Amino acid sequence: MNRTDIMNRLRVMLVSLTVQAVIGFADYITGSELHLDVFYFIPIAITAWYLRRSDIIISAIIGALTWGYADIRGGHHYSNLGYWYWNILVSFSSLLILGLAVKALRDNLKNKEAARQELLKTLIELRQSTAEVQKLQGEFQVICAWTKRIRVEDKWMTIEEFLRDHLHIKLSHGMSPEAKDELAKEAETNKQPE
Repeated sequence: MNRTDIMNRLRVMLVSLTVQAVIGFADYITGSELHLDVFYFIPIAITAWYLRRSDIIISAIIGALTWGYADIRGGHHYSNLGYWYWNILVSFSSLLILGLAVKALRDNLKNKEAARQELLKTLIELRQSTAEVQKLQGEFQVICAWTKRIRVEDKWMTIEEFLRDHLHIKLSHGMSPEAKDELAKEAETNKQPE
């Protein structure tokens, strides 16, 4: 990770933590009368949109602890402290699930954009190739009767070069049935004793 990435990561985490602190303070001031739980989703969404999974987990832990602190300091009394721990765990879980869902959404959007860019690139290549083929179709092509080379833009090339370079066709060599028959006949003729 380079210095710019680290600085951007720190800025986003600072914004997220600041928002969490403001929400926690507001939650503390309002006490247990008003539920501000939904606002804890804002900093986790910010973290999830811009940062990594590990940062989401850290932000969810801090958010749950901030909520728990504000809840207990705001005057909410529990008959059993285990309920308070349970509520912190539920808060952490909900923040983590939301954060991971936002992260998945962001990753999906990035992947779709990358696929769209690749599709646009392919479309441009296709248009260029189509234009080149149409240009070649509109011209009269000359093939040498002896060497079977083709002239394209005053340059003589083999048919294979033409197909590969101008039509972008991948080629391989094989043997036609006629050539096999001819080769078999030649071999048969060469085998016969004189």
